Amino acid sequence: MAVIHAPQALPVQAPPPPARPMAPPIALLLVEPQFLVRRTVAAVARDMRLADPRELTSIEQAATLVSLQAFDALFLSLDEEDAALELMSRVRNGQTKCAREVPIAVTAGACGTPLALRLKHLEVKRLLLRPFKVKGVLDAIVALRQAIAEAPKA
Repeated sequence: MAVIHAPQALPVQAPPPPARPMAPPIALLLVEPQFLVRRTVAAVARDMRLADPRELTSIEQAATLVSLQAFDALFLSLDEEDAALELMSRVRNGQTKCAREVPIAVTAGACGTPLALRLKHLEVKRLLLRPFKVKGVLDAIVALRQAIAEAPKA
């Protein structure tokens, strides 16, 4: 005859504290000409509920859009380096609908000292060098959200 043992009672644990509500997704302008990279960044942002990205393929499109609409953060490719730097300068000079201090992250294939100094002057929060990992994208978007949360309220 088989002996059946009664299951041991599990210790009673206090319920976990209520989760802190997550801030709503930020309005992110994503400019990336490479389809796969753009879709990956957008998917990570959406799936993690970090951002609601507006996807564009060129800085020219972005320049038009930021003259009409404000965004909480910008995620720009430096493939069109001169145009991207000009757009960031316009943003920092208050010539767009975006706040002057809007957090910006950029992607680039390479970055020498002159470009790094220019990005620092433009107060770019994050630089991702290609090829980058999805974790790098996630960290950059989290850094943009953090910059928004830490920004002085008007």
